[in-house]
Amino acid sequence: MIQPALPDTLWYTRCPVPSALSIALHLGWLEETFAEVGVQVRSLASSSEKATRQAHFDYSQPALFRHGGNGPPLMQLAKGSDIRIIGCSSHRSWRPILSLPESAIRGPADLRGKRLGMPFRDSDSTDFWRAAALRGREGLLAVAGLGEQDVESTPVRTNRSFMDGSSTSKAARASLWDATYMLGHQREEAFALIRGEVDAFYSHGAMAALVSGFLGAHEVVDLGQPGSPIEANNDTPLLLTVSGELLDRHPERVTRWLVQVLRAVDWAREHQQAARAFIAQDAGLMPELVERAYSERIIDQLGIDLSTRHVDLLAAQHDHLLQHGFLGAAVDLQRAIDPAPLAAAQAQLNRTA
Repeated sequence: MIQPALPDTLWYTRCPVPSALSIALHLGWLEETFAEVGVQVRSLASSSEKATRQAHFDYSQPALFRHGGNGPPLMQLAKGSDIRIIGCSSHRSWRPILSLPESAIRGPADLRGKRLGMPFRDSDSTDFWRAAALRGREGLLAVAGLGEQDVESTPVRTNRSFMDGSSTSKAARASLWDATYMLGHQREEAFALIRGEVDAFYSHGAMAALVSGFLGAHEVVDLGQPGSPIEANNDTPLLLTVSGELLDRHPERVTRWLVQVLRAVDWAREHQQAARAFIAQDAGLMPELVERAYSERIIDQLGIDLSTRHVDLLAAQHDHLLQHGFLGAAVDLQRAIDPAPLAAAQAQLNRTA
């Protein structure tokens, strides 16, 4: 049986986090290289169709590349979606537990008997942020030497879906997640803290820089420090994924894509100020907040690989999601991870160096 040809359009989406994919997109390299072979490159944000945009979470769009948090792809893999993991990246993020400055909470042990806000997106089946906050709670308990019963998890519920705040833009290289979205991501948790309904909540990365600045919040503990007992989370590792059908039928397109992403890693090291500006734009930050949200070494942390370290972190995150009911079934990570495209892209770059 002859399979119908895939449309000559490649779709992409990325989370509002530092990534080499984002830099390659800002530079126009992906559009340029695929124009050479008659293939269009489009962001999900360029579509006004809800089903198309929702592919950021459910992977329903064919020929899709995604670079971002590991929660949504793991959840979809558990449902049987044909997704291939073709690269991982990780960077240090600020991961604070935040409290109001006038509270008596100054260190993690002070949260004994207190209420930790736990977000619930009631209208979202892919509640990656609740999974991330649960992971933050685990880190807090480990650092403070507290038991499960010592800190109350207080639900902070909203019917506002992740897609409700996403952007629609016909602009080239647009992202679903603009600065307005980032400003409001933890709105409900901030309100709950101000109203005295919770005593603290977990945040990370760009969101932490934004919400803490607005609240004047106090950092109870930074769970993103080296040596933290909980390293894996939704953003560690970030996953570069591709539709399985595209990889099976057009592996050369996946290799071509990865070549540009790997080039962007080197470009960022040579153009650090411009790279920081791209990161700030995608994360919805002023440039001076990039190091606050991440670290002064963020440019050196954009590399793509499938190292043992990243695979082990992914396995730890998988087990966390499975334990807390975010996965309907265990995922065969070894089957989902395909190292061939990255190896082919690296070999091609080596030949042209």
